[in-house]
Amino acid sequence: MSEKDFKCQYYDYLNENLEVLKQFEKYRKKLLFKTIFFSFLFFLFALVIVWVISFLILKNIYNPVLFPLLLFFLYVFLLKSMSTIILTDRQYQQKFNEEILPLISAPIANFKNWPKNQNTAAIIDSKLFPNFDTQEDLSCLFGYYKGNSITISDTRLTLPVRASEKPDIFKGIIIQADVEKNIKNHVILISKNESKNNKYKSFKTGISDLDENLYTFVKNDSNMEFICSRFWEILKRFASAYCAKSLSFSYHNNTVIAAMKQRKAMPFGYLFKSLINMKNYDEFIEKFIVIYELVDFLSCY
Repeated sequence: MSEKDFKCQYYDYLNENLEVLKQFEKYRKKLLFKTIFFSFLFFLFALVIVWVISFLILKNIYNPVLFPLLLFFLYVFLLKSMSTIILTDRQYQQKFNEEILPLISAPIANFKNWPKNQNTAAIIDSKLFPNFDTQEDLSCLFGYYKGNSITISDTRLTLPVRASEKPDIFKGIIIQADVEKNIKNHVILISKNESKNNKYKSFKTGISDLDENLYTFVKNDSNMEFICSRFWEILKRFASAYCAKSLSFSYHNNTVIAAMKQRKAMPFGYLFKSLINMKNYDEFIEKFIVIYELVDFLSCY
């Protein structure tokens, strides 16, 4: 199926559920207006205080109690002006994730919210990461595509150290797909801006662009036919769709793991984006299309 066909299916589904989206769009607009109003109001208060301070300075009036008090309120109102937008956007995203994200994730693979931290064993078996202490999922989606189970986790992995705030070894999206084809091997690809952390032997794919950007390691030399130009193009689309700072890939028997550190978060739901403009969904839809393309490719290479 082509990218255009995938998008048409998503657009058709969204149009079928347009009334739900319109109701949530009314909520978004109301919240946006309220946020801008209060943010602007706090900013006006800050401007009034700036005017008062300027007036007192011009008149050579200095009060050791009044001046610090005015500066304090100036700081508070400026902070409230900025934080009102940030906090409201977070509130909106949480509600969006609960009510709308499962709806717009449903086409094709019927993705649903899933219990968190369910794929820890597969992540460990992938050998993409050194030893980690905890896995903390912010969200998790699970779906089926052509009989292949797919899990998408917004995940944080922390180092096993004794500290109140443990440093991350990974923070981003981890995708797991259990495909039909078992390669009876373990193939690992890791971006060259990440550290090498396995004992498998190095492998040159013969694809110059891939070898220039990724390390490739294999447990043995069997069933390596899937690493070709088409596979490399899909990996590049993954990195683009998820705004990845780095990409790690594991194909172990019939389990595929793709892990990407992101420049920006996955959700589409931002306070300043309309829910009824279908083009606003393209970036979000692309994140699913690349998964379907990878599964289709691994099923028929």
